[in-house]
Amino acid sequence: MELEVAEIDKPKRVLVVDDDPFVARFIQESVSRLGYQCDLFTEPEVALEANRKAPYDVVVTDMKMPGMDGLTMLKHIRQGPFDTDVIVVTGYGSVANALDSINAGAFDYLIKPFTIEQIQVAMVKVFRHRELKKLADERHMYLEMSYEDPLTGVYNRRFFDEALKIEIIKSSRHRNSFALLMIDVDNFKDFNDFYGHQKGDEVLSRIGRVFKTVCRGYDIITRYGGDEFAIIFPEADRQVASNLCERIMAEIHALTFEFNGPKIQAQVSVSIGVAIFPDHASNVNDLIRFADEALYVAKCAGRNNYRIYGL
Repeated sequence: MELEVAEIDKPKRVLVVDDDPFVARFIQESVSRLGYQCDLFTEPEVALEANRKAPYDVVVTDMKMPGMDGLTMLKHIRQGPFDTDVIVVTGYGSVANALDSINAGAFDYLIKPFTIEQIQVAMVKVFRHRELKKLADERHMYLEMSYEDPLTGVYNRRFFDEALKIEIIKSSRHRNSFALLMIDVDNFKDFNDFYGHQKGDEVLSRIGRVFKTVCRGYDIITRYGGDEFAIIFPEADRQVASNLCERIMAEIHALTFEFNGPKIQAQVSVSIGVAIFPDHASNVNDLIRFADEALYVAKCAGRNNYRIYGL
């Protein structure tokens, strides 16, 4: 919340660079009337250094200046690490120069002579653009954040639904197989009822860490829902999937959970169902359904084991 408030209270800063003091002051007065902070520079090199030290939101630069022209200054700004928008001011009729600046990354251009209203409209446009871009970046960040299950640290169901579609397309294009593992914690409801939900959460969290340890960095580990997990294991056939299942079961069975009060240790186990793309199915719905059916067979066979669909 403090960061959000600081961002709201942060003044809008504009840097104007023009070797003509009259034009520079005219732009400054027009910008200041909008309530924006506006600083003037007559030398491009000095203005660039000021922007490096304390980046401005917007730089308004003349196209024709001694030493460094506006287009060169624009390129220096665009190549830097700072999020600074640039508006170029050019002489009357210099539309070609203005278009060159747009192609080089300028947000907008003003052709002399211009009015206070034209300057202010350009300012309102650029700051509105910056606000919309910031909102879009925040939305993207929130979407990324919403892909993670906060308890286990693995991906959530929403990410799984998208990732499985992408993996099918990718594997179809490269003619690769991959394994889908549906994993269920055995008797988890009974564990929760007996030891409490806090210990149940600990179980799920530690199981998530086991998956991250056992799997490769590019495998897609997700909490499918409740005590059920799903793993997309690219470039895997039945034998590779079988080896993975055995490692997962061994690592999880080795986990122990200690409780307060009497010295009690508990263990957990998982059951796993596997379906292989494209051997068993070539679409999302069938692949999930067949992995679920294999999981059901594994649980009916006594739990703490795995089954591959059709075997």
